[in-house]
Amino acid sequence: MQNGDSDQPERPEPREIGEIFDDLRVLAQSDGAIHSISKLFYRDWVLAVDVHEGKILDDAEKRWSISKLNNNELMLLLGLTIQSDNDQTFSVLPKDDEFLTTADKLLREFHDRVIENARAKMDWSDPDFVKKDEPLGPLSQEAIYYGADGFYLHQFERLARHRYREDGEWLLGNIGVSIRPMLKIARFIVDKLTHQITATTHTAKETDEVGVGDLSNSLLIEKSSLIKKFGLKAEAFISKFSLPATGSNTDFLNPFDINQVNFSPLIDIGKFLYVSNQYRLLAAIYESPFYWMLNDKNYRDTAAKHRGDFLEDSAVQQFRSVFGKDNVFKNVTIRRNRKEIAGEADVLVTYGEFVIVVQAKSKRVTQEARAGNIDALKADFESAIQAPYRQAYEFSELIQGGAECELANGEVRTFPPTVRVFPLVLLSDQFPAITFLSNFMLERKVGIAPVIWDLGVLDTIVAILPTPIEFLFYLKSRADTFETIHSDSEFNILGYHLLQKLVLPADADWMMIDRDFAGTIDEFMVMRDMKVDAARPLGILERIAIPVISDLLKALKTAPPDLASVVIDLYDFSSAMLEELSNTILAIRGEVSEGKAFKSFSVLTDSGGLTYLVCNHVDGKIRVAAEAIGKKHKYDNKCDRWYVVIDSIETKLHIDALLPVLGKWEEDEELAAMSDRVGSMFGSRRHDFVVGENSKKTGQDQDSEEDE
Repeated sequence: MQNGDSDQPERPEPREIGEIFDDLRVLAQSDGAIHSISKLFYRDWVLAVDVHEGKILDDAEKRWSISKLNNNELMLLLGLTIQSDNDQTFSVLPKDDEFLTTADKLLREFHDRVIENARAKMDWSDPDFVKKDEPLGPLSQEAIYYGADGFYLHQFERLARHRYREDGEWLLGNIGVSIRPMLKIARFIVDKLTHQITATTHTAKETDEVGVGDLSNSLLIEKSSLIKKFGLKAEAFISKFSLPATGSNTDFLNPFDINQVNFSPLIDIGKFLYVSNQYRLLAAIYESPFYWMLNDKNYRDTAAKHRGDFLEDSAVQQFRSVFGKDNVFKNVTIRRNRKEIAGEADVLVTYGEFVIVVQAKSKRVTQEARAGNIDALKADFESAIQAPYRQAYEFSELIQGGAECELANGEVRTFPPTVRVFPLVLLSDQFPAITFLSNFMLERKVGIAPVIWDLGVLDTIVAILPTPIEFLFYLKSRADTFETIHSDSEFNILGYHLLQKLVLPADADWMMIDRDFAGTIDEFMVMRDMKVDAARPLGILERIAIPVISDLLKALKTAPPDLASVVIDLYDFSSAMLEELSNTILAIRGEVSEGKAFKSFSVLTDSGGLTYLVCNHVDGKIRVAAEAIGKKHKYDNKCDRWYVVIDSIETKLHIDALLPVLGKWEEDEELAAMSDRVGSMFGSRRHDFVVGENSKKTGQDQDSEEDE
């Protein structure tokens, strides 16, 4: 949880939520409130951007300050303002900045009360207290209300276009405008506001002549300009996405009630529309049409089918952009036996030894769950997360057991017992704080940690990690640290991963990653919002330069899928271990250049092991020797997989051949005898060394043959 500004003096005991909410209502309906909200918008939500450099200029402390208002807080104020019957909330200007000071104070007190409600239910003597019903309600209430957003503006636009593509006839007949014109109107509004805000900000820097009324004026759109450009479609758009500036939203009676400005964020002020939240406008276009269609009982089932098809098709498109068309399949069934179908994966991704089992779910969190209702939260979580995860891991276990998978075209696939499977639950809508809540609420199988993303998160990760190796390594890292590294947003975890990989410090058992780690992710995606071509942020293994190893990793990143596992294992090594490997490779290359026929060393990895063999030139004899050495070490170390890299000093490449040695380990007298013969033949010897201060002891085997 985010507990206010910890470096400030201790604050008084917060009042009850009802009292605070009443004071917020009085404040939000005071004279000139709309103009004060405009000032809050400029203070907390306007970013300074260098479009030429592709950078956000505001410092990180401002961007990630927990004192700035989030979407829910800003819309809470606006939702209370339009309840007023008095037009003086916008027809007069405020006399001072007291509104801002009071709003900050009351909203901080409100957050303190939400946190205190959660803290009162915590029993720190019980390590499993967060999994119990009593603290779950207030904990989830805080996490959801203050959780980070999962989508960016350009994602709402692109995805909404596809989401409602098949519903055009219904939308035209019942609403008067289909999805493409909706998005064109919204884009016109966003572009015009961006121009007006930029001009106002520039004027404010150059002169002292910008007043609070000018800030509000920059957030206004003339209705006539929309109607002139878009005609009747604009009128239909305004009717669905706007609310009157007075006497509206009267059922919004506590902070966790439905706040209609989240769904109709344009405020109708006579000839103008007031737009203080472009994000909510595009989010409403992405989310709301489905619920309009649900009210039509004759179209309800069709709308639900279109929604499900959209999610599956979007997932296929995203995964194919990373793994290629030939490795991504939709609607794959799996059989327990020839007669019985045991389950279906909405999407199946195969890449070498790796399989991603995707279960897609079109379910959003209900208002009751957002308010902390335990039964509603559990029901939402079961439907959206637990049930699809259960389907995904059951499918995964069947795959690992050798069950037959049948593709949509009738082709049958099976996988070896060594297959490495990742279950992934994909949501079409944001489920606030799901990254945080899943750590405590999910009942999971030992050793099968899930990934739970919405489409916005998947789209972002595909943009940041565009190759199969990078994507799979992140999945592996997330699974490995599911119980030990927590955050309220997937973007924080991804940012930390890029910075230094998802590795728990040696002196820690558990870690909470804060929001500032998402800075590089946010900057890149905001540039995409603004259609600026910014450089993709690089991970630590793309930034470091280690002799031999950097070239090796670069070459292996585009290696065939069958070799993906060894690359993932190398990615998993610490920088100190990679440095040690570099030194060892350079040393044995020197020995081979001085006369040895070949020399190799072998190390254990997370999933098996690796032999690196250096030779003068690659021929049949070298390949036979390399494979024999790989088999020896695989058997001796009781591993299911082993890889052999052959590096000839005659070429500039560090990979002249790659030999996978795969198969479930079993005790075998013939293999044991073979291992002894190979060890004697090539003078295998083992020594241990320590890499880095906090690293465990690592075994290394070396094999060589003198030149004849």
